[in-house]
Amino acid sequence: MRKLVSLALATIFGVAGSAQAAPLSLKQVSAGAKWLAQVDVDAAHGSLVVKNARNEFLKQHPGAEVVLAGIKDVWKFDPQTDLHGLTFYGEQLKNDNGVVLVHAKRDEAISNRLVEKAKAAPDHQVTTYGKYELHSWTHDKGARHERSMTGAFYGSDIVVFGLSVDAVKAALDVLDGTKPSLEGTDSPLAATVPPGAILVARAINVSEAELPHKHPLAKQIDTLSLVVGEYKGDSFLDAKLTVKKPELAQQMKSVIEGARGIFLIVHSDDPEGVKLVSPLKVAAEGNLLSVEWRASAELVWARAQKMCEQMKTHRERRAHMRPRHRAEEDQDREMD
Repeated sequence: MRKLVSLALATIFGVAGSAQAAPLSLKQVSAGAKWLAQVDVDAAHGSLVVKNARNEFLKQHPGAEVVLAGIKDVWKFDPQTDLHGLTFYGEQLKNDNGVVLVHAKRDEAISNRLVEKAKAAPDHQVTTYGKYELHSWTHDKGARHERSMTGAFYGSDIVVFGLSVDAVKAALDVLDGTKPSLEGTDSPLAATVPPGAILVARAINVSEAELPHKHPLAKQIDTLSLVVGEYKGDSFLDAKLTVKKPELAQQMKSVIEGARGIFLIVHSDDPEGVKLVSPLKVAAEGNLLSVEWRASAELVWARAQKMCEQMKTHRERRAHMRPRHRAEEDQDREMD
């Protein structure tokens, strides 16, 4: 899954650019999905925290504007306005599994450029599947993370990417309605998404995941859901876990509440920090652990900005100290 995410994000600005949509659409996700993630770029554009972070980033890295302008000039695609969302999902919880649907604006000229780019990539092949043309190539050929990649256009507003031809074919079947989707199912993945959600990440059967570095806690988790966003001036986080035993849910609640209590004690002279952490609510009922948090988006941004300034000052201090340390090390070597 991690490799698919990194490949897809790289491909969006390398071999891709496309279409339109935003909030999570269960019609577009396979009924057999074991995990899904949705990034609603449109919702992010409406977030005070994200907008301020973007402006601050561009101010600190003016070269990024040049890169974005170059993409727009070459591809006639503006990633700041034309990219609407990303939907990831997979039918197995293991590496090298899943697909990503890129929702963005795409016209014929952009489509032609993408096909040209794919054809120029190593090991390019074309597979016909009904009315669809699937393009496959080797991504980062010769590099440590070399992987095969397959992409296909769906309508005028979606590009499907996967790590195999079969995965993309199955995703196209779901989009066409010839393979069942999550819509109307009782899967935990199909739970209602609150308005303002920017990131949705969910998984089921977590304890059965086939991952190389599986944390022991993951073996005790059945389902998980994380939703992060901003709505009516408030940033929010909603997290839910179902675990194997009720006592584990209670233990996890105690840990989170303990950490919250320690923070409030240590930072009692920090009213801004207290305002941010105080709204955190934790509940454990049976095997279900729920965590909810709401805070003013303006307060969240002010805190984030303050932390960034502190990190910047710390980096500058370390950079200033390095030459002196090097000089002292050189002196020591000469004395030796």
